[in-house]
Amino acid sequence: MYYKGDTLVYNADAFQLPEGSMLDDLIKQMPGVTMNQSGEIYVNGRKVDELLLASRSFMGGNKKVLMENLPYFTVKDIKVYEKQSDRSVALGYDVDSKSYVMDVQLKNQYTNGYVANLEAAGGTRERWLARAFVLGFTDRWRYSFMGNTNNVNESRHIGEQGHWTPQTHPKSLVTTYSAATDLNYLSKNKAVENNLNLAYTSIDTEQETHTRRELFMEGCRPVSSSQSRMNTDNWSVRAQNRFTYKKGLFLNSSTDFRFDKHGQHAWSQLEQSDNDALTLAQRHRMRGAGHTLDFSESVNGMLNLNRAKKQNLSYSVHFGYRQEESWSAQRYDLWKIPTQTRELRHNTMDFSSHLTRFHLQAVYHSPKFLGHMCFMVNEELGYVDVRNSDYLYHPDTLLAPSELDMLEALTDPGNSYRSHRRQLRNQLDLCLYSPRTYKLSPNAPVNIRYDLWRLGVKIPVTWQKFRYQRAVIDTLLYDTRTSFIPYGELNLRMHQGRNNFHFRVEFEKKPNSLLNRLAIRDDRSPLVVKLNNPALKEKAQTSVQIDYQSRKEKYLQNWGLEARLTYLHRDVVQSVKYNATSGVYTYRPLNVRGAYSTSGCFHLTRSFDKRNYWTWQFNVDADFHHSIDHAMLDGEMFSRAQAVNTTWLGSNTYVQYSRDQLNFRVLGDVKWRHSAGKMRDFDQLTAWDYHYGLYARYTLPVLRTTLSLDAVMYSRRGYGSSALNTNDFVLNASVSQPLWKGRLIAMVEGFDLLHQLSSVDYSVNAQGRTETWARSLPHYVMLHLVFHFNRKPKR
Repeated sequence: MYYKGDTLVYNADAFQLPEGSMLDDLIKQMPGVTMNQSGEIYVNGRKVDELLLASRSFMGGNKKVLMENLPYFTVKDIKVYEKQSDRSVALGYDVDSKSYVMDVQLKNQYTNGYVANLEAAGGTRERWLARAFVLGFTDRWRYSFMGNTNNVNESRHIGEQGHWTPQTHPKSLVTTYSAATDLNYLSKNKAVENNLNLAYTSIDTEQETHTRRELFMEGCRPVSSSQSRMNTDNWSVRAQNRFTYKKGLFLNSSTDFRFDKHGQHAWSQLEQSDNDALTLAQRHRMRGAGHTLDFSESVNGMLNLNRAKKQNLSYSVHFGYRQEESWSAQRYDLWKIPTQTRELRHNTMDFSSHLTRFHLQAVYHSPKFLGHMCFMVNEELGYVDVRNSDYLYHPDTLLAPSELDMLEALTDPGNSYRSHRRQLRNQLDLCLYSPRTYKLSPNAPVNIRYDLWRLGVKIPVTWQKFRYQRAVIDTLLYDTRTSFIPYGELNLRMHQGRNNFHFRVEFEKKPNSLLNRLAIRDDRSPLVVKLNNPALKEKAQTSVQIDYQSRKEKYLQNWGLEARLTYLHRDVVQSVKYNATSGVYTYRPLNVRGAYSTSGCFHLTRSFDKRNYWTWQFNVDADFHHSIDHAMLDGEMFSRAQAVNTTWLGSNTYVQYSRDQLNFRVLGDVKWRHSAGKMRDFDQLTAWDYHYGLYARYTLPVLRTTLSLDAVMYSRRGYGSSALNTNDFVLNASVSQPLWKGRLIAMVEGFDLLHQLSSVDYSVNAQGRTETWARSLPHYVMLHLVFHFNRKPKR
């Protein structure tokens, strides 16, 4: 690792990785680099905006495809630097802040010709996997193909710094079939670029969940326990094309098309009790299907008005269309224990939605408006047209709408509707800002631009026309609304960008749907009634964000502090009324005041030695939510405001040693959640989740056999369901062996060998707490065969 000007360069040959490793394995071994569960990459604590291949975007910016399919041995080096935007390149000066990119450079023998990676695997419990990846280059073109089919639903690797936790474990059994191709052209002078991406994906999902929900009420404690199973079958096709011209002016054209089709079958059962006495039981079956079509076309550009004064104008034009058609047929079999009565209901729903949208935008930048200040005017005009219909029928069995006769006679007019909404929105954004530059080192050739401060106001003006028909309701509503949304931002870059401070504050109002002005009752579900609230007011909140980051090249140390505050001057919550006799929950939106949430975190990463063999990372985070809801028993005159304070505290740390063929990590993680309510009979709730263990990987020097191991103990305490308070020891192991000069890799891996891993979610708000268990991928052992080859064209 070394600096070349303002560029941080990692030499790929300096890292000793097992045969068969991919780009993500290489990135995770680089000093100062971390990757979170979402695949986001951080270098010395700073988030990487884009992952490039040979200085060009890949697969529409899909980092996961590149990281999991590009063999590490093809990589020459990886560069991290500030990249000028295409608009800045076209106009000849910085008009945007530079993006922080990670650029993967290939070895010369792989920059012409192609490289391929093929893998097949089979295992116990009927687990299987097959995938192929081909990447090729010519002087002007780059092409790639990816195919993948598996029923494993797992991309984490054994023996590396993964995220093996119950929360991140797959919560369903998924079978995937996918194929994608990417074709990229770049002209000789790099002024013209075109990228075409085509993709097909088919996903079959089997999901099973168990849920326990407890409602907080004075004098009553309703508890519901449910089990559900759902099978879904989805497939989609997508086509994207991006054309860019960037010489003298900037022009970009984007075309997107997507078609999705889905189907599902589901079964569930519910038991509800009040103060430990069973009140009702329900069985539910459902089947349904539908499709969605999306199309959009966007053209945006930028041109110089006065290059010497750096005055410019940018514009964009967007058109979009979305069509959604779906239906579902449901059967409810309800047994009420106190009255010993049975209710059987069949619902068939037919939903249709058509959305058309237009959007125009023009932005004017004037530098040196007043001294070092700059001025920006951003004008946006948008039009949206939405037509929805949702019809509910009551046949005597599970039937799709196309299978029903005499639809009008079966229609439930009180739960069926048609609507047509038109919206015209104009927003003016006025902003003053002060641009500055800094260098990563005194001799660095490139200045990095940032805004020292920004002050602005957004002034949206919205006009709406809404036609709604439901039962006896046939009305036409109008609304015109103007808002003022001020915002401010401060950025300090000190000591060549090694110490950074960021502050932002914003006030925002979020208007409610015009639908809330109508007195509507929806009781299509036997146990749930939804009401509107014509008196509902818009949501208003203030958000404050503070960040501080510090890094030192010595020992690759970086640390940071973050703090967030969101204060809800006026919030919208769903009040709930519970009928203890019928077991019916009635929901109605209400305004509340005074809710807020705060969060903060501290993170530190550094090495212990000059060669960076030993690395330590430590994180602490805290969250506090003051949530307010309303709840009441049927028969009471007024609903009570219920406040619950929930505190989350968490900390995790690891120590890692990585040298040559040996890599191991010892880690620990603890999370504590505490909820305290102001209701008289509220029991304080406390839950703990913690885990500890190690990851290890070692490659035998002569045989080149790689041994990998994960051994982690997961524990849970304080859950309302005793079945969830468990200790789960998760053991994963793998052995891999390269053959045929490294072209063929054989690997045997075992996941959750002791069959201990399960997935549990826990949430608490002012209305109650919910605990959910989800079926996990079964433990299995799998044999993989991976074949790598490449070909270089003859000269």
